[in-house]
Amino acid sequence: MDQKTDDSIDYLTKKSINETKKLIEEANNLRSRLETSNRKMFARMLKDTTAVALVISLSDEVLRIKSKYHASRIFFRASKNASIQGFGLINSIALRLAGIASLFLPKFVLSLVMLRVKQISKEIILSSDKEKLNTHIEKRSKNEASLNINVLGEAVLGEREAEQRLNQTVEIMRRKEVNYVSVKISSICSHIVSVDHKGTLERVTEQLRKLYKVSIETETFVNLDMEEFRDLRITVDAFKLLLLEKPFQKLYAGIVLQAYLPEAHEVFDELLLWAKERNLNNGGKIKIRLVKGANLEMERVESEIQGWNSATYPGKDLVDASYLRLIDIGLRKEYEGVVDLGIASHNLFHLSFALEIAKSRKVVNQMDIEMLEGMANAEALALSSKGKKILLYTPVANDDDFASAVAYLVRRFDENTSPENYLSASFSIAESNETYIQQENKFFRAVSDRHTVSTKSIRHREEQTCNDTGFYNEKNTDTTNPLVREKIQKEIKKVLDIKDYKIPLVIGGENFLNRDLVPSGDPSNGGEIWYEYATATKEDISYAFKVATKSISGWNSLGENEIKRILNQASIIIQKERAELIAIMSRDAGKIINEADIEITEAIDFANFYGSSAIENNLHEESTPLGVVVVTPPWNFPYAIPAGGICSALASGNTVIVKPAPETVMTAWFLVQQLWRAGVPKNVLQFIPAREDEVGQSLITHKDVSAVILTGSIDTAKLFSSWNPAINIMAETSGKNSIIVTACCDVDLAVKDLVHSAFGHSGQKCSAASIGIIDSSVFRESNFLKQLKDAVESFSVGPSWNPSTEIGPIIVPPSDVLDKALNYLEEGEKWLVVPRKLDQQGYLWSPGVKIGVKPKSWSHQSEWFGPVLGIMESPSLDTSILWQNDTQYGLTSGIHSLDVDEIEKWIDLTEAGNLYVNRGITGAVVSRQPFGGWKNSCFGFSAKAGGDNYITNLRKFYDLTDAKTAIKESEIWLRNTGIKVSKRSNLVSEMNYLKFKYHLKPILVKVSKSTPEAYLEYLEWLSSTLKDNIKVIYGEEDFSEMAQYERVRWLSNEKPPYSEFSIFDTRSLCQRGDIEIRRWLLEQSISITTHRYGNINAGPKPKVLGNLDQLFTA
Repeated sequence: MDQKTDDSIDYLTKKSINETKKLIEEANNLRSRLETSNRKMFARMLKDTTAVALVISLSDEVLRIKSKYHASRIFFRASKNASIQGFGLINSIALRLAGIASLFLPKFVLSLVMLRVKQISKEIILSSDKEKLNTHIEKRSKNEASLNINVLGEAVLGEREAEQRLNQTVEIMRRKEVNYVSVKISSICSHIVSVDHKGTLERVTEQLRKLYKVSIETETFVNLDMEEFRDLRITVDAFKLLLLEKPFQKLYAGIVLQAYLPEAHEVFDELLLWAKERNLNNGGKIKIRLVKGANLEMERVESEIQGWNSATYPGKDLVDASYLRLIDIGLRKEYEGVVDLGIASHNLFHLSFALEIAKSRKVVNQMDIEMLEGMANAEALALSSKGKKILLYTPVANDDDFASAVAYLVRRFDENTSPENYLSASFSIAESNETYIQQENKFFRAVSDRHTVSTKSIRHREEQTCNDTGFYNEKNTDTTNPLVREKIQKEIKKVLDIKDYKIPLVIGGENFLNRDLVPSGDPSNGGEIWYEYATATKEDISYAFKVATKSISGWNSLGENEIKRILNQASIIIQKERAELIAIMSRDAGKIINEADIEITEAIDFANFYGSSAIENNLHEESTPLGVVVVTPPWNFPYAIPAGGICSALASGNTVIVKPAPETVMTAWFLVQQLWRAGVPKNVLQFIPAREDEVGQSLITHKDVSAVILTGSIDTAKLFSSWNPAINIMAETSGKNSIIVTACCDVDLAVKDLVHSAFGHSGQKCSAASIGIIDSSVFRESNFLKQLKDAVESFSVGPSWNPSTEIGPIIVPPSDVLDKALNYLEEGEKWLVVPRKLDQQGYLWSPGVKIGVKPKSWSHQSEWFGPVLGIMESPSLDTSILWQNDTQYGLTSGIHSLDVDEIEKWIDLTEAGNLYVNRGITGAVVSRQPFGGWKNSCFGFSAKAGGDNYITNLRKFYDLTDAKTAIKESEIWLRNTGIKVSKRSNLVSEMNYLKFKYHLKPILVKVSKSTPEAYLEYLEWLSSTLKDNIKVIYGEEDFSEMAQYERVRWLSNEKPPYSEFSIFDTRSLCQRGDIEIRRWLLEQSISITTHRYGNINAGPKPKVLGNLDQLFTA
């Protein structure tokens, strides 16, 4: 049912404007002295962006922090921006003095600040104390206004908090003075999973059923709020489903629709029709509360990060037109007595228009007017004095839990100060004719545009093919789309039906199945066998190398543009087959649906990125392919990592032999078939499953292997090196990763990011956070442990192919290290959450959290792959950084802090390849966050996967002969790139940077009499440039004394003493100086969340400085 607007009521526009003028004047006359003063304060602040930032900092950062010492530092820094323009002379001086005083008397001063903020906001966020709330309800009732109560609290991260919020709402409902409440489904149900629509609906309705029963008992109206776009369909379906159940068939209940969503119109039509049918079947009426939408900024942030279209209209003008369209459609005689409308707005033009429509159609009783408590008191009084029904949306919070209301307060303040919003204009609309005219013109346009505003989904809109030849990140699957969910479930069912599948070797274009077959099972189903794969012999491997070696020149001769085209075609095929891939990975690798989907996106990005990177690096200039590259991927990322290794090697003109991980051969088999169909010849890419014995060893030791791309443990990398010391190895290895949570954190977000970083893919990511280092003030004085326990215990554990599962199986039953992590405690440790085996075979484990982890203990310094998180309590940030760095690894590290000084210090001192600020530490995105570690988190040639430098290690560049040219090229690269911090994306909600640093230990360079003169000249320049970061040695040296050096660059014709060093680089110096200089530096990726609840002007904005600035003067 696509209803049409009614242009016959357009004449009401002028009448509405006249009524609006009267209301503005009346409101101005009714305004209290206090409200007038507050409005002047807001109007003043709107002219000064630093004042707005200070107020947000005060409410969102200072008042949130438990440690008064740390809070005072932020307050002092913020108070220095208290300008006269923004705050007036007296308030500006008072804030600055208070900031200084807080450094000496933090507890006293900040208590006064908290008291003052509570006083200012007491009309916006009410106390839930029974006596105080009753008093306010009585006060409002005298002004013909009712309250719609919304209970605020901590972020709902688990079922305990959800149940507590439900109980708080029920307690409020049972108060005789309360007759109206609002609740979001996300506040009473923590387990909302978009891909599991059916299961989520069951969980939500179970909770709502409790509220509706109390609604009948107490005659309290229950309104279902909306927040995130993902909740729209679930909320509507739950609402309709329950109100058709016999106990609730006559229940009068409500639901919110957000006009900033085009989908609101389709849902509105659906609800109107459904309500009429329900009413005809002796059902009660419903109420639909129409709002503009208050989650706009977060919707934009999520869409930007995920690569989706923003679900909302792109401009406020369209939102206004959408809003008026809904009013026009809904306020009609045919819906009177069936659907009531709550017209929720502060825009007096829109309210007047709604009232005029209602009067002209004689449906005035069908609507009431709704506003936010404390935001427009005089306007509400002006309307109620004319006999209009007013309902005030009223958030309430416990007196001792004001910090939980901060998010709402910040959002309201952001709304007040946003120049797009009527509220912002309302501060001066009575005095400023210019402001009034602007708002009147906006109203005229909205009335006219309501006839033409699109009602088609923007989020689910089919995309046009992008003509951009450059690289851009692929978007993840949007599982709010029912067609997508249906397709995934269909493919999962098909894959679960597969039995006795046989996977061959593929060598030289031929399939070989007449080999030893190895069974492989489904970890979600106790290891049930569902396919077998053929394993190679030594003769197979020799044959594969012969084929691969012969094919190098032909593949390389295609040129970088043709290879890029083939890889682009592969990315198109992968995208088309995404649903089937998700199903394959869910059964083969134990990946839950969302984790599998993200991995597929990464693979698409790798295919597109490396093709483009080869061209942008002029990779084929002055170089030749390395030759045959062996790719040995891991089981924990069985699709994206082999895709990255294969595509990088192919883009570099090499041929590839891929040996899949034994646990996930099916996933790799699917990948190579896609690449073959895209145009990669089968003699260029060969598929060689092999046992991890002497046969597998021969892949590494074969005379024709040119390079090995490995993702695995540091022990495996060293083992490969011991087999073939001269091998060119590019290894991403182990990680012992942690997140620091400082005294200045947002506890809600810290807990959320910590548990998702720890338990994503059951803790089996090399980037997973297995340690949380928590400041004592957070550990002991906040709800941190309570929230952490609740969040962890609330995870749904089960088969990876079940859409409701949040934590799937581990790939094999635990042994050795993981068994110790899951089952044993060291001295001083105890379980906050005990991990439990949930199936007989040992694949399914509920996650565990151990607290009391000591510095230098086994738990602190040992890597494990499984669902266990260790917690350390730290006395200071300095200690936290020391502990974070005190492992042999340096892969990913994170920090949660709202203090910009803390963040900048941490960035400068942390020893890891990928740093993450106020976000999770897993899920690096290709190009945006090039991925790779330091110390024992890498081995061999050091370059970040998904970064610009990775594929430069997969070509053999011409030897250096002209040192002066190479030096000049190196200097140009250093000045233009090396000493700078480069932005890796154009996102506004997240800043991503890449910078170069010196190696943690100097690089030792060995030369001899046979070393070319050009080499010596380049090394002399390099020594003067990098100074103490390299040491050049000549002649005989005692290498047993050289263990302090991290790497050795061997430029001598003498045989390297491989047994004495882990990492030897025996490559010649190359003529291309822009390539050579990168081999002497480390890369570091830094990703920083730059918004607070979607507000990109709030939150810390740390400066990221280069570490090589001293190389050149400005």
